[in-house]
Formats: sequence, structure tokens, C-alpha cells
Amino acid sequence: MPSGGRWPDHAQKWVAVGDGPRIASTASALTVSALPSRLASTKDVRESPAFLVPLRHSRFRRVWFGQALSSTGNGVFTVALAASVLGAHRTADLGYVVAADGAGLVAVSLLGGVLADRFRRSRMMIGADALRFGATVGFGLGAAAAPLPLAVVLAALMGVGLGLFQPAYGALVPSVVPQEGLAGANALVSITNRFALVAGPAVGGLILTFAGPGPAFWLDAGSFGVSMLMLLGLGDARPERQAGGNVLTEAKAGLALVRERRWVLTIILQGTLQLLLVMSPALVLLPILLQERGLLAYYGLMTGLQAVGAILGGMLIASWKPRLPGAVAVSALALLGLQLVALALELPLFVLGAAMVATGAGYAVFGVLWYTALQKSIPEELRGRVMSVDMLGTFGLAPVGLALAPLALGAWGERRVLLAATVVLAASTIVPLLRRDVRTFDERGPGPVPLGHRPAEPVNAE
Repeated sequence: MPSGGRWPDHAQKWVAVGDGPRIASTASALTVSALPSRLASTKDVRESPAFLVPLRHSRFRRVWFGQALSSTGNGVFTVALAASVLGAHRTADLGYVVAADGAGLVAVSLLGGVLADRFRRSRMMIGADALRFGATVGFGLGAAAAPLPLAVVLAALMGVGLGLFQPAYGALVPSVVPQEGLAGANALVSITNRFALVAGPAVGGLILTFAGPGPAFWLDAGSFGVSMLMLLGLGDARPERQAGGNVLTEAKAGLALVRERRWVLTIILQGTLQLLLVMSPALVLLPILLQERGLLAYYGLMTGLQAVGAILGGMLIASWKPRLPGAVAVSALALLGLQLVALALELPLFVLGAAMVATGAGYAVFGVLWYTALQKSIPEELRGRVMSVDMLGTFGLAPVGLALAPLALGAWGERRVLLAATVVLAASTIVPLLRRDVRTFDERGPGPVPLGHRPAEPVNAE
């Protein structure tokens, strides 16, 4: 699940620096399911921060631990892949490899949702991890230095694995945490992933410096192994489904539900528009404008401050239950406007840094409220498909936005591009909020719940 807001962590790992150390032994990994019993104490749970409370549920603890390692491994992989491809091929070839990864994800996103609603989500995730484990092993064996088509194919398999994994992951969380703990669980996932966006590349850089890319790939492969181990025997139930439906029919059912729940459709369309015309220009222009001002050395600091903001935002929203969650979520995304204004007006670096913190916090607040609303309101048997539609809306046009941003900069100049992005951000914030169901993230939507589509039921997370 995109963890920190609109801009997906998977995309950030390519364009901003992506998703620690792991290879834990089997014995040490298994001890995660037996973390100190004090976490299960009612008194201690009440005293714990809201985002830590879900860790008292053993099944969620296992899933979270595996994904925390895997997310950090993604950052290690990103650094190793770039170094390996650039060391053996042309600079442009890295673009082909990255594009293959994104194409693989988009190609199977809807299929991933259908399969997540057909099979046990934990088994889907194991299969997806196994596919990425195999691709990472291929890179560890030197595929990046082999003829380019091999690296392209393996990168595409990595994207396919993520496309199969994410819908199942998003749909699984409500099965291992009770409804009242979903916001805290999503906040913890957001905080963890944002930390991984910083820690992963840092660990990867150290490994690359002292040992080369090979060990970094093997470390990432080990993270997938630990993730699979944590998912074995999770005990989640197979989703209910109507007999006789084929893949196409079931995919259409997911799309139909998104159309019926107008607030869901509105937010997905809003996200697609903002990614294309607002977030992509902001992401691309940040290092360019810093370089023009002779401040490129502070680019890492700025992206780190955004991660800090996301962590703070996740901690805040874990314990805050706003009366109008949709209004808060959509408004939180508008905090990106502070960054756009700071860049356009060439404000002092400390102002830009504060804007980066606010932007990160806004992404986290949106992400937690949005995914919690989806997980609570979407029928369990359709949850994977709706998650896949959201993922497709998030990833589908993001590469186009990244490609168009430099062209727009050359044609219209920095100020005009940033002004246009600010106007689009304002309009795409105000217009959705005119709908009551968007402001409330109302699980019933503007119309009746279709026959056979029931809201998600509370589960026994233990």
C-alpha cells in the first residue's frame, strides 16, 4: 500500500531515493511472534502510543516485521541496481530497466486484485515475494552486467511481483487487526516505510562502498526470505467469492464497485490528476532548482526532512480520529502547496525545509485516513480488487508526469510550471470537498450499498 500519502513509496525509490539490514536467521525471525509480553498488557497498551498498540496482535506483528525488513531491502536494492546497470551499460539503459519495473507493475495490477480476492492473501504475498526473491537472486548472480535484455526482464518481474503483492497486502491488514486498530496499524506501516526510505539507501550505499553491489542484492533477497517466513501459517481465511466468475468478470466487479462508491472514485481520480500535474513537477523541480541556487548539496537534507514530516504525521494521525476524515485527508495533501510556493519564490532554505516537513506530514495523514477508510468500508470479498484499482490510478500516469515535467520546465519556465501546479492543487482540493461523501469518507457512499456487498466485519486479530 502506498504508505505515506499520494506519492507511492515504490515510485519514490526510483526518483527520490527509495524504500536494513536483515538477513536474520530463522530462529531470530521466529522470535518476532513472541515479542515481550508487556505489549499485551492492557495497562501498557493504554499507555503506549497509538501507532504501537497494533503490535500486541501477534499476526499483525509478524506481517509488519517482515514488511519492515522488505521495505528497507527495497532501498538497498535500488542503490545496488543503479550502480550495477550504470557500471556495465549506458546511462540511458538505466531508464529502460526502471521503465520495465513500472510496466510490470501496471500490467498486472488489476489481475493482482482479482487473485487477492480469490486466494488467501498471505499465500498471494508469499508467491509475490518468491517471484521477487528469484529476480533479486538473478541480479545477485550478475544479471545487471549481462546483456541488457536480461536486466530488463528481471526488473519487469520485480514490478510484476509488487503488482501482485500490494493488493493482497492492503486487503490482508484488516484480517490481522481489529477495526479499532486499523488507523494505528496503517500509521505504523507509514512510519516504518518512511524510515525505510531513508535507511535502505543509506545501508545500500555503505554496502556498495565496502563490498560492491553483489552482497547488497543478496541482502535484499534475504529480506524477501524473511518476509515469506513471517507469512507462513498466518491463518487468514480465504475470501468468499461467487462461483463461476472468470478473471475479467471479477475485475469488472471491482471497477463497478469503485464507480458506485463515488467518494472512492473521486479520490482515485484526484490522486491521478495530482500525481500527473502537481507531485511529479514538484519532485523533478526540487533538485533542479536547488542546483540553480547552488544548494544541491542540501537535496538529501530536504528529502530527509520530508521523511521526518511523514513520521510525525503518522504519529499524529494514529491517535487522532477526526469527525470529517475525508476533509482532513484531502486538505492534508494541499500542504504540498507550501513547498511549491517556497520553490517559486526562492524563499530561504529553512522555509523550504519547513515546507518539506509539512508536505511529508500531509502525505502521511492522507495515506492513513484513506487506506483505513477503504479497509473499513469495502466488502471483504472485493477489497483486493478495489486496492488494485487505487494502485493503478496511483501508478498509471506517474511516469508520464515525470517525463513531462522537464519538458514543461523548458517550454514555460520554472515560475509558470510551479504556478500551474499550485492552481491545479488548489482546484483538485476544493472540488472534491464539495461532495459530502468525500468529506466524511462515508462507507455507504451517496447511494445504497449494492446487494451482496456488505461492509467489512470486525475480526479476531489474534
